[in-house]
Amino acid sequence: MTPESAAATLPGRGGGGTAGPALQIEGLSKQFDGNYALHPLDWEVKRGEVHALCGQNGSGKSTMIKCLAGYYRPDSGRVSLFGRELDLPVRNPAEHGIAVIHQDLGLAPEMTVLENIGVATGYGTRGFGWVRDRQEAKACREIAERLGIELPLNTLVADLSPAQRALVGLVRAVRALGDGHEGHLFILDEPTASLSHSEAAQVTSMMRSVADLGSSVIFVSHRLSEVLDDCDSVTVLRDGKRVLTRSTAGLTRSDLVADILGRRLTDYYPDPPERSGTTPAQLVLENVSGGVVKDLSVTVEKGEIVGFTGLAGMGHEELPLVLAGKLPRTGGTVTVDGTAVEPNRPRAAIAAGLALVPGNRHRDGVWLDASAAENVTLPSLGSFTRFGVATNWRKERSTAVDLVEESGAVPAQPHWPIRQFSGGNQQKIVLSKWLHLDPTVLLLDEPTQGVDAGASRQLLDRVADLAADGASVLVFSGDHEQLAAICHRVLVLHHGEVVAELPRSELSEEALLEACEQNVEVVA
Repeated sequence: MTPESAAATLPGRGGGGTAGPALQIEGLSKQFDGNYALHPLDWEVKRGEVHALCGQNGSGKSTMIKCLAGYYRPDSGRVSLFGRELDLPVRNPAEHGIAVIHQDLGLAPEMTVLENIGVATGYGTRGFGWVRDRQEAKACREIAERLGIELPLNTLVADLSPAQRALVGLVRAVRALGDGHEGHLFILDEPTASLSHSEAAQVTSMMRSVADLGSSVIFVSHRLSEVLDDCDSVTVLRDGKRVLTRSTAGLTRSDLVADILGRRLTDYYPDPPERSGTTPAQLVLENVSGGVVKDLSVTVEKGEIVGFTGLAGMGHEELPLVLAGKLPRTGGTVTVDGTAVEPNRPRAAIAAGLALVPGNRHRDGVWLDASAAENVTLPSLGSFTRFGVATNWRKERSTAVDLVEESGAVPAQPHWPIRQFSGGNQQKIVLSKWLHLDPTVLLLDEPTQGVDAGASRQLLDRVADLAADGASVLVFSGDHEQLAAICHRVLVLHHGEVVAELPRSELSEEALLEACEQNVEVVA
């Protein structure tokens, strides 16, 4: 069946009945170097449901998904999809009705929406047939209409919001699958991790539309509110084993966290360090401008944790990059302990005591082709060289071993390629490499994005300890619950300007959301 027929019938045609599960797994397992990444696992996903898959980083979620997507050859097991047993390893999963949509969508920003979808699906042609733009556009519009969304087909992907890009990724998957099967299985691997809550709501709404039309959705997310609010069922993996499968109805956040961690987490977030009176100003921003940010003036005291938030595109995403010298600072001054920081030079920012833990970990935070040891010592290589020549490799290796162990990454294997670590463990290593510089000011851009509950608490504990030791910490995030829990105060940005400042006594998730939305223009 060619992709052009996808417009005629959307996934899961008539698949919402009770004629057996959509996905049935029996005894699926995978080992690496003799160690189980996925113990023999039995699992079912019903037709027409959104089924959450949860677990700490390294719990086996990615391994199972890669087995279903044909990336890994399982060591044992059977997989059936809508009653059809699949040969393992899975070859061409789309031909069997399986679509995996990753957080990294693989869209070409310089191409239009239509071109991104058409190139991925062959424009509905066979062999070297003509490219049929009109037919492809008609098929895409009909899919979008059935899913209840608007798709700007002639817009460059570079001009889309993150939420719109996620929707394009899902429509592309629907288009590629066609309707040659009784139903389809969509695997959404953390599609909302980098989205604001309002943007994430668009994606989860579309996810529900797909399930309501009869297909089944496996939804991987560390945002437990999305799991509880938007999913029908949840399965928890821990140490490569399935420990829970149940309905989300009546399930509490604390119970779900306990199932994920294998223990009760009495406090999901650490409290910010106690502060008595005023302390010396450590970071001073005066009339700072750059990108969306306009004439921003803020003073951050020693040992203070200050949050910055806002709706998408309002400036809190760009501000840490401006302060770190990665994006141009077009005006204003930045001083650390009274010393001015030269603009637009990351090296100057680092020398002044500023350290940035970036939000896009893979693009800006790690060297994916290097080991954990090579990554963790990158910012401090100068301490192992003389006149630009390496002089003490033994000291560098010893330091790397210590830093990886201090980071809490599991396994503590400095020689492992960084890409083999889970997202949460990569983030621990990224934080550790910057803390090794003993920064005066730590800039955290979405610090726990894509990180599980246990690893999140470990990361934030280290941040709180750093502030207690006197560092100034700036947290830039759209996670209002987290900001309300860990910050001494939070500033809300709107079109690059501070429109609200909430002290510790007034902080709550609801108050921050209200402050973000109160300045939104309403168009009649």
